[in-house]
Amino acid sequence: MVRAARSVPAALALLTIVSTHLAAQSVADIVARMYESYERQAEGVDNYTLVQSVLGVETTSYFEKEVIDGKPVFTLRDSGASGFSLSLGDDDAGVGDFFLWGDELAEHGRYAGREQIGSSAVHVLAVDDLSQLDIAQPTTPDDMEFEPRTARIFVDDALMVPRRMEFVGDARTDTGPHEVTVRVDLENYLPIESLLIPYRTVVNIEGLGAAIDPEMRAQLEEMEQQLAAMPADQRQMMERMLGPQMEQIRQMMAGDGDAMTIEVTVVDVVINAGRE
Repeated sequence: MVRAARSVPAALALLTIVSTHLAAQSVADIVARMYESYERQAEGVDNYTLVQSVLGVETTSYFEKEVIDGKPVFTLRDSGASGFSLSLGDDDAGVGDFFLWGDELAEHGRYAGREQIGSSAVHVLAVDDLSQLDIAQPTTPDDMEFEPRTARIFVDDALMVPRRMEFVGDARTDTGPHEVTVRVDLENYLPIESLLIPYRTVVNIEGLGAAIDPEMRAQLEEMEQQLAAMPADQRQMMERMLGPQMEQIRQMMAGDGDAMTIEVTVVDVVINAGRE
């Protein structure tokens, strides 16, 4: 994952029925349904290769299925140096990583109701103390240590896949802790063979402006100087690749911005082709 990734008003006539339905839900129910959905997806898939584009750079990751505690999980076997992971259970786990920590989520999480994300009705699973779960940290900038305190997982009611993950915690820098919110939206799910793959992932990090310490500011200023020293064609290529992220960095440096957004898109997925 970068280590630096909502309302349905009911008709009044259905209010009582809906309220009863919500009360009957539990985190264990949702996790069980996700397990069932995923086991159907994983059946017949032994491996897959995922090609993603991050800031204009393509990365290729290869995953193989293995059985952990009797449950199928796709484990990273080969990846480019800048590979991007959205795993919550382990940095080397891909699709199906809920199997690695679903039991902990069922034990320590709470059901926080239903919301709407776009056209999707979602269940909200909340964890008020992440120290109780062994969840991999969401990605933040390399020079920043992020310690998430709470999380909310938004699970699609129809597909039983994560639609959104939100983490609130402290980014620790030389100037001390600063509250940061990391939101990961998983969009454009498409079936590839039997696997459901989110073709677009948007990571939004809020609170970064206050967390920029003198050392990080110096590194960002050095990057600007390196860009300025490049030949015009190379500089233009780099600025096209960095695009909105570069502008967001400049705004934070000037004190006019507080958030950064990173988009990851899937270029290709190949099922059961083995490692090249």
